[in-house]
Amino acid sequence: MDFWQEIFMALRRNKSRTILTGFAISWGIFILIVLLAAGNGIINAVGEEFSDQSRNVYTIYWGETSKPFKGHGTNRAIYFNDKDIRFLETESKHVDQLSPSSYFSGTASFNDKSNSIFVNGVRPVYKEINNVKMLEGRFINAQDEKSGEKFIVIDKTLRDKLFGEGVSPLGKFVIVNNMAFNVVGVCDAERHSDGGDSYIPFSTLKSIRRISRYWKLSFTVKGLETKEDNEAFTHYLRTQLARLHEFDPDDTSAVYIRSMQEEYLQTMKIFNTFELFIWIIGFAMLISGIVGVSNIMRITVKERTNEIGIRKALGAKSRSILASIVTESLIITTVFGYIGMWLGMMVAEVSGKILGDIQAGEGLSMNIVPSIDIRIVLMATALLVVCGVLAGFFPARNAVKIKPIEAMNYR
Repeated sequence: MDFWQEIFMALRRNKSRTILTGFAISWGIFILIVLLAAGNGIINAVGEEFSDQSRNVYTIYWGETSKPFKGHGTNRAIYFNDKDIRFLETESKHVDQLSPSSYFSGTASFNDKSNSIFVNGVRPVYKEINNVKMLEGRFINAQDEKSGEKFIVIDKTLRDKLFGEGVSPLGKFVIVNNMAFNVVGVCDAERHSDGGDSYIPFSTLKSIRRISRYWKLSFTVKGLETKEDNEAFTHYLRTQLARLHEFDPDDTSAVYIRSMQEEYLQTMKIFNTFELFIWIIGFAMLISGIVGVSNIMRITVKERTNEIGIRKALGAKSRSILASIVTESLIITTVFGYIGMWLGMMVAEVSGKILGDIQAGEGLSMNIVPSIDIRIVLMATALLVVCGVLAGFFPARNAVKIKPIEAMNYR
């Protein structure tokens, strides 16, 4: 009891100093948690954004030449054809699954309702490549592609406008430019679209429109793990396409090559640097709190040097004196460290719920919700406590080494 009374009397005797020291500790751990929560929220949102689509996807879009080459002028449109498909499917060891894309636009009608429509001719694998989310029915399958039948998958927006919200269109026929298509599925609208998208088998599109040029080629890749691998493959693609279509290989406007894997690696590199920056700031705040504790304990020990000398003269052991000072430091760092920890976690939790509700109400695709790993929080708090104990230990150890007569005469 005497041991604990002595400690709490010392804390009460210096209330302002104790509170200010504790505030520095709480503020350090609080800022660390809030920064980590915000950083994790952003990083997780980006990760979810990429997880909603295949990371190992390449998409090649048509373009126009900006440089003359071998007698060809500028502003020449470069569309894709069957030669490009054969090249990707047979000559490239990294191409896994491929879907060419072509389209036409027009008007879709059902009974007395009509709406503009954008019809994409694709292969069944397009669903996995572009993460098309089905809401009802099915997507185009291999049998549809083989038979060339007029099956169609429409998006939710088109379904609601033609059939009514929530009404199933499966098995019904929509008229697109005077052609009847059997609806076999309903999908969610793609993120870049305002609705009105639809999908039919690529073979069907080729037969009804006599199309031999394609505006986009989408395919998954394998064996490309690093940024360097992706850059080398992109260069290889551009070189081979330049050979097939006779344009300058350095003309980046002729075709546009987009690599989701490369974009993902670059984005995560940026956010890893961002996370490191957050840790540096957070630990700087923690160190400032630890330095504050160290200074306060040094002053405390200095003021109690005479007391320490008297206690040693009366027979108190150095170990007992050292334990009381270290325990005082431990109490300050532990209590105020955990106050800062719980405040930080509470702010992260509340802000996460508020932001989640706001983003859900706005219908945003990227949800940035602050989150924190409790293990990291506990490790940071434990580190703070250990450092606080050491901050009190060293000045106390130096003080108890002083001889009693010197300590009593210390000024």
